[in-house]
Amino acid sequence: MTPAQLSAVGTLIFSLVLLLVFVPGAIRSWQTAAGVSARRQEDATGRAPKPSADRARRIATCEALGYRPLGETVARIPGGDVFGTVLASDDGWAYALFADGRPEPGLTGFYSAWPDGTWLGTIHPRGDPLEIPGLSLRIETGTLPAAEAAHRDLLTRTAQRHGPPRLVRSLTDVFALDADYRTRFGGRELRPLLIRAVAPAAAALLLTLISVALVLVVR
Repeated sequence: MTPAQLSAVGTLIFSLVLLLVFVPGAIRSWQTAAGVSARRQEDATGRAPKPSADRARRIATCEALGYRPLGETVARIPGGDVFGTVLASDDGWAYALFADGRPEPGLTGFYSAWPDGTWLGTIHPRGDPLEIPGLSLRIETGTLPAAEAAHRDLLTRTAQRHGPPRLVRSLTDVFALDADYRTRFGGRELRPLLIRAVAPAAAALLLTLISVALVLVVR
């Protein structure tokens, strides 16, 4: 085997390894994004695993800010069940969703919605902002209290234009809002995550095709 052939075979083996690494995650991400509009959270109160220490700390922080627990939820996705905790503000104008993360800290999302279809969201401490008709999704990288304060400030200003938001008093209210959010915005919110997952797999596939062609033509 000539040096050129050895190089082509080595490149092919490398590209196949990349495919094995990236394709499974890309498929899971595609399945998750494709079904997000139809997927619904379920009540997992009393049967959800104990919150992680990180999630428990974030919950305690928001309780000190005037939020009260509503219960536990689960979202069934291709990669496995994702459990969360939901709290609502004392005035019912906002709810907070807490999810564990790898790596820690996990994500905390503050949400408010209006009868006219307007939505506000503030995610802490990372994510992708999104500004589209009907939805303003912002990312707060500072402290959790700062994220809640930022959401409350925008919420107050939005209420001056749109009136009081839809009240959240129970998990039933949260599930109704969640269904509306997922149906209207779920696919758009997950699009950046999907691109980041699929792009490496697509690059590995292209490299594999090129490598196969080289193996066939190199003498």
